[in-house]
Amino acid sequence: MKILAIFFFVLLLFIFPQKLHSPETETINVFFYEVSNQGEDILSSYSITIPYWLNTQQRAFIVFNEIFNNFDPDKMIYAPPNVQVLDVFFHPYEAHLILNVSDEILNYGGTHFEYRLVNKLLKNAGNIPGVGYFTVLIEGRREHLPEGIKIHEIRVY
Repeated sequence: MKILAIFFFVLLLFIFPQKLHSPETETINVFFYEVSNQGEDILSSYSITIPYWLNTQQRAFIVFNEIFNNFDPDKMIYAPPNVQVLDVFFHPYEAHLILNVSDEILNYGGTHFEYRLVNKLLKNAGNIPGVGYFTVLIEGRREHLPEGIKIHEIRVY
């Protein structure tokens, strides 16, 4: 009888392994720049926990809202204030993530800030599983940033 019970338990482990071993949450790193004591930029990250059952589009929405809605100035430099994530779309067959943000993203200063902002957006998009291409739309339009960087259809890997 004990052998039969052990056999059924082992059989259940093989039939339903995801139910017994799947975590209910997973972590994704959010990358940001901070200024060191010497004044140079340092790329850092911290982890956020999200439910594992979310799809790529929902994960991206959480990550980019974390970037633009985090009020810790030490962690979120190079993200202009008051930027709203309007929409996030993911096309799985093309591995293409599209982020639509408000035009407040244009409220920053100079080339140094633009480069760091684009780098931070790309690093975070590339950290989301399944994303291969990344596009940023500003109020639904494909625009260049003020210093000239094109932020649409960028390959992240």
